[in-house]
Amino acid sequence: MTDTTVIIALVIVLICHLAAISIGHKTKKTALSIAYVNAVFVIGMLIFWAVDTVNIKTHYFETREWFVLGFEVCVLLCAISSITKFYNKTFVKILNYIGFWLHVLALVGMLVFMWWFKLERLY
Repeated sequence: MTDTTVIIALVIVLICHLAAISIGHKTKKTALSIAYVNAVFVIGMLIFWAVDTVNIKTHYFETREWFVLGFEVCVLLCAISSITKFYNKTFVKILNYIGFWLHVLALVGMLVFMWWFKLERLY
């Protein structure tokens, strides 16, 4: 996988995030559209993490990894509960918005890193 492929994938995911926030703002259902994007993003990230972890012979969990996984599971649970019926609860809305904007910040940070440093290969 080249860095150009990763940059294109990051830009596509970032465009999906920004499209979800603008569509949600237009339809007055921002919390629901953010919940769908959070759910898809977290499920994709957890699948990638599980596949990547299986390929490592001996894997030692670090504290950072536990915190990120715990936060992502929390965002996934809030997104699912928001999609099902609790989209108007303030606590669920706040966690959905925090998760959404942290994902956007992480995507922008990864894009800046990929554009700044030229990598020969990933993996």
